[in-house]
Amino acid sequence: MGAASGLVLLTPRLSIRPLSAADAPVLGRIATDPRVAPMMGTIPVPWPEAERALWIARGRFRGEVGFRLGIALADGPLIGACGLWGAPPGLFYFLDPARWGRGLATEAMRALLAACFVRLPGLDVVTADHFADNPASARVLQKLGFQRIGTGMGHSLARLEPAPNIHYRLFRTSFEAVHEIS
Repeated sequence: MGAASGLVLLTPRLSIRPLSAADAPVLGRIATDPRVAPMMGTIPVPWPEAERALWIARGRFRGEVGFRLGIALADGPLIGACGLWGAPPGLFYFLDPARWGRGLATEAMRALLAACFVRLPGLDVVTADHFADNPASARVLQKLGFQRIGTGMGHSLARLEPAPNIHYRLFRTSFEAVHEIS
């Protein structure tokens, strides 16, 4: 889909779709969960409704890096969010803890990366990072083909102090070598 109609991706179990104002309550519940919030960098706890609405509005897909989408089950319920943001372009995602451990993050991010590499001209590399105390994200990134490139200290609005994090990079050519894109 083009920028005018938004970006909608379908996988066997998921719909990755534009977020709407109606998603704000569910996003707030998921992102501020004590198992999720410390893994996010810029989402405050608590996350006021007005800030959630602005986060959704500013993240609309416009045909370029700098967007956020909802991750929903194929039968409808929103279970998380993802997107590509910043320079260099960085991948982010979060899921409802009730949905962890089922391969849904990998499925969603594989579809998102495949679509982005096709639809976003000049996108040749994507970065990602995760806090060291989040090994599940490490497994997702490794399954997608991301290569570890270093470590550092990361900040989260839900943590009192900076914490160790791990940095990754994925080249389009590496992704294409093992994943189908269309």
